[in-house]
Amino acid sequence: MPEFFSRIDSVMAQESDYSYRLIVIDNGSIDATWKIIENQSVLDSRIMGLRMSRNFALDSAFTLGLDRANADAVIVMVSDLQDPPETIPLLLRQFEGGYDQVLVKILKRKSVPFVRRALSKSFYRIAGSLTGGVIPESVSDFRLMNRRAYEAVRSLRESHRFIRGLSAWVGFNTTHIEIERPPRFAGSSKWLGMPLLTVVGNSSRSILAYSSSPLSWVSTLGIFMSIGSFLLISALSIFWIVSGVPFPGFGSIIGVVLLGFSLTMLCIGVLAQYLALIYEEVKQRPLYIVTQETAN
Repeated sequence: MPEFFSRIDSVMAQESDYSYRLIVIDNGSIDATWKIIENQSVLDSRIMGLRMSRNFALDSAFTLGLDRANADAVIVMVSDLQDPPETIPLLLRQFEGGYDQVLVKILKRKSVPFVRRALSKSFYRIAGSLTGGVIPESVSDFRLMNRRAYEAVRSLRESHRFIRGLSAWVGFNTTHIEIERPPRFAGSSKWLGMPLLTVVGNSSRSILAYSSSPLSWVSTLGIFMSIGSFLLISALSIFWIVSGVPFPGFGSIIGVVLLGFSLTMLCIGVLAQYLALIYEEVKQRPLYIVTQETAN
């Protein structure tokens, strides 16, 4: 983390037209992170530290930062240096060009295993298809938003936080820049350490939170299955009347029953995911809890 502060300071020293404040969120770390933030805030009054009571979702930490922001523009980034501070001038040049949001699109993720890269690509393709292209492909959380954009994003208080989706939903004049993501400067990625099923589950909830299309699919599937079943039963009834009921066909019957049961369970699963999202919303719990903050 000291390297992060140093590189931010070096970059911003070249931007004489800008003054800045650095809001650093400690998302429930168990190492010396908070102590480092406290020490840096003493050395530099532009650094404000906020410590969350436990490890919340990363997007909840981003939300906390946006809630405390008060500037003409904010830049959202992580401190592991995979969001290189040297990219900030590129964001600022686009901001000066009149854009409300400047996204960072990742061209390559060399440090990410193939399976995770494939899942990420599949997620963006499915999300883009279901949301009508609202969520752009391969963009990261690293981005710049001007005041009206980030105020619009922080006004959306749903429990399932997905900043990339929220910022895409609010719209505004948006562009992007492209970078290759460098490896982490230190430590290990919590995302890569997550079980694969957890990653898939989180991704599916993020998609469902921004699209009701699967619900329409369930209804459409039910209609077509009903029509198909009626036609099949009608055809079989005529066949049985003409030729009699043959004894063979047990396997076919079992296959149809299992297919129908599987599709039923699939539909129930989709409905259950939406029900879970509704359940989280109606509880109206806070998005985060701050337990400590620096004096700055």
